[in-house]
Amino acid sequence: MFKVCIISCGMIANSAHIPAFKHFSEDYEITAVCDINEKAARDTAERHGILSWYTDAQDMLDKEKPDIVSVCVPNCYHKQYTLMALNSGANVLCEKPLAFSVKDAEEMFACAKKNNKILVTCQSMRFTPDRMAAKKYIEENRLENFYYGELSRTRRRGTPAWGTFHIKKISCGGAFIDIGVHMLDAIVWLMGNPKVKSVSATAMQNHKYEIGSFSKSGALTGQVDSVRPFDPEEMDVEDFSCGMITFENGAKVSFKVAWATNMPESADIKLVCKEKGIFLPEGKVLSGEENEEILKSEKCPYDTPFAGHMYIADNLRKVLKGEAELIIKPEETINVTKIIELFYRSAELGREVFTEELQ
Repeated sequence: MFKVCIISCGMIANSAHIPAFKHFSEDYEITAVCDINEKAARDTAERHGILSWYTDAQDMLDKEKPDIVSVCVPNCYHKQYTLMALNSGANVLCEKPLAFSVKDAEEMFACAKKNNKILVTCQSMRFTPDRMAAKKYIEENRLENFYYGELSRTRRRGTPAWGTFHIKKISCGGAFIDIGVHMLDAIVWLMGNPKVKSVSATAMQNHKYEIGSFSKSGALTGQVDSVRPFDPEEMDVEDFSCGMITFENGAKVSFKVAWATNMPESADIKLVCKEKGIFLPEGKVLSGEENEEILKSEKCPYDTPFAGHMYIADNLRKVLKGEAELIIKPEETINVTKIIELFYRSAELGREVFTEELQ
């Protein structure tokens, strides 16, 4: 039985992490939760039948001595609490994005290695039926050398109206690292993790006064507890971005990501190599002038909008028991982190930025 502790008791902990660990109760026991907001910690513990709650993370780690810690804090604190948990002897599942610089990501994985622990980034949106079917098809047909791709993740009106997603000093960025990172991780994973060469990006803010519902802005269950009042005047991050990623093998990926834009809702991936073209979520595979296949996808076994967290919790327990390998690998996370760092540097400088410029 693996003892689990949760750091930060916001929406993602309550709606995704805790239910995922409880689903596999034969291997996981959540012994405590922690939040600097005493009410949030106490309410979360009571809601889920968890015996202990804390307001100090180090105190919790010292007393509970967990095997696994879920780090669900705002983005700017990911490194601090991940290192704290790893150095306390726990394996760590950290919410995405792990970090905003390659230097920080490498330091976090080095800490995990030093402590002989596992660090996994919660890139939960790989685990949709269409994307898993595409990965299986790519591997079975030995497709490689993808030379072009597109990703589009847009909401009509979906700026998060709770928490601190809209404040740069806490979240470190806006739509691109909130919802875009899921698509970015998925497409890089499908392509076989080619090394990034450069990014050319534009980031802008257009609709900060037009806010949608909780469910349309990421709280997929429609439930958010301890809501912080949203003030659009605080918003200093992008709600729209677009650009191009170039990889060392010559492949290009164009992207557009938006919390709010006057475009159709989208969560689309397109990939093209010499042999095939793959189009998601439609699950179409094109080749030649008239050839068209439909990917065979299996129904998701988990009845929750946060099914990806279930897949990750399942994979993590099997890895810890020596029954499987990590699906979300450190080198993939570092590559995605590099693209994130290049994206924001490019948007700030207004030009293409290359990996050798990152220090």
